[in-house]
Amino acid sequence: AKATKRDHASRDSTMRTSMTTSRRVVAFAPVLASLARMRGVAIVGGDRDARDHDDGQANERWVKIDATVNVPESWATRPGQRAKSSAYVMYTDTYGPNNRWTWLSPKLSDDGVVEANALALTVQSKAGLESIEDFGAIEKIEPARAFGFELEGLSAADVVKSTTRTDKGGQKYYQWELDNGENFFGMVACVSGGALYAFVIEAASDKFKESPSTYRAVIDSFTVAKVDESRND
Repeated sequence: AKATKRDHASRDSTMRTSMTTSRRVVAFAPVLASLARMRGVAIVGGDRDARDHDDGQANERWVKIDATVNVPESWATRPGQRAKSSAYVMYTDTYGPNNRWTWLSPKLSDDGVVEANALALTVQSKAGLESIEDFGAIEKIEPARAFGFELEGLSAADVVKSTTRTDKGGQKYYQWELDNGENFFGMVACVSGGALYAFVIEAASDKFKESPSTYRAVIDSFTVAKVDESRND
């Protein structure tokens, strides 16, 4: 397979209003029904209904499932701001391009104070992996470089803490806290349906120190259902 240059094709994704509960859901949802159910900020991806996808995402190799994360209800983007998606062509083979998709949100603020500089999700095909453990031992992974995030300062951040968790559905996650002295990065990754999912929340280091439990709750809330990889060609 021949490597290709970055595909800069990007588009705005749908932004929804916040929920009226104590926390709102940011839904990386592949279907329209999920968007209506989740509300919150919606960043859409995967192989989806033709009414709701661009051509670049129609034939991705992973099983279409929801990835969700909870953030405080009071956190909101500025009116009119939208999340954006972009594709990086990792390689091309007889099945076509194999993309790594990235969805990036604008800043989230509470009463004018920035609480999160960004939320981002990457999804890429990883055929043959059944669990994040198959990607490698957590202590062997360099999270700042492993998942394709291009947030300023992330590559210079040091791992402060790493943990694992397993949700009630049996999905296993690797989690990291990183800091570069200026910004905090909370990261989480898992594998499902033939894809590697990674999520990051970026915030000022001082904001994290003010309320570490708030940011850890966001990381802990990241959820991707555990499903088998499709065996269809």
